[in-house]
Amino acid sequence: MMATIPKTPPRSWEFDDLLALGKRGGVTYLKSIPVIILEEWIQQGRGAKVYVRTKSLERRLVESELHPPFKSKGTSNILAALSSIQIDRNLTNPSLMETKLRGGYWVNIKDYKDLLEEFRQYYCKQFSEDYRKLYAKGEPQWQTSIIQDTKTSLIVKPELGKQEEIKALFMPIENALRDRENEIKILREQNKNLQSELGSLRSALQEKRDNPRYIIFDDELRNDCEKHLETQETYIDAIRRAGVVLEERLKSRLGDEGKYGVDLVDDALKKVTGKLIISDHSAEQEGVHMLFRGAVQFVRNPPAHKKMQYTEHEAWQTISLIDYLLLLLRQAKLR
Repeated sequence: MMATIPKTPPRSWEFDDLLALGKRGGVTYLKSIPVIILEEWIQQGRGAKVYVRTKSLERRLVESELHPPFKSKGTSNILAALSSIQIDRNLTNPSLMETKLRGGYWVNIKDYKDLLEEFRQYYCKQFSEDYRKLYAKGEPQWQTSIIQDTKTSLIVKPELGKQEEIKALFMPIENALRDRENEIKILREQNKNLQSELGSLRSALQEKRDNPRYIIFDDELRNDCEKHLETQETYIDAIRRAGVVLEERLKSRLGDEGKYGVDLVDDALKKVTGKLIISDHSAEQEGVHMLFRGAVQFVRNPPAHKKMQYTEHEAWQTISLIDYLLLLLRQAKLR
């Protein structure tokens, strides 16, 4: 029976020795390599192993300004650093670094991530300026928020760097919400001003209606025309409707014999033959007849056949005239 050959355990993880990596050759930037590898492991999903490309490590060193752009084959020191860590610390069971493939190599994070994390914290304290350069844009989440164990459940607080990263992620949302609050504030102010203007307009309109100059006594005329006397664009509609009300009222008093316009007025109010008598005085009756003819020819007909513009005063005065003529018709007697 063959004796079991004892496996050589890893030597103690001496950080000061590791930090001296590359000191002889003036390539002290190599002390950041374990930290960057740990970062690669997190970015690749925290698997059992992490595949690291030399080019990826080179890029991180250059973009963080820990090293100027590498010359051709100048990245061989990076691979040498991992080999040195593996050999000097006897990290071979399992191997820290495995087969190199097309400029990259596998690193056994599953067995050594705790050591790398401990080194990262040490590096952060001892070389804070270099660490700040590495993570000027924010750190990855080095540890999960909740670590489940079969015996205990520990809640690990996010590190300060992660808190800053989370804050940076939420910053655009906070800014958008702040902008929206400002927009809502402006809209509320505009709505308040519009409500105030609307209240003033309503008060002015009510004042018009309460003012005796603007009272329409005839119910039908008021119902048909009043709503069209609120804006200048609809004054003409009010006057057209008033002309229709006057003509229909004449037809109604005469029993609607199919006549229109001045013919209808003549049939109703002619001094001798008119069917309606408003005044027993012959001259006054003739005056009433002419008044109605004028209203039909000059008030009713023009807006009915062409576009016209009226001022507020003209519109109300015209409606008032029709209102007066309707009053006379209510007082008229059949001949």
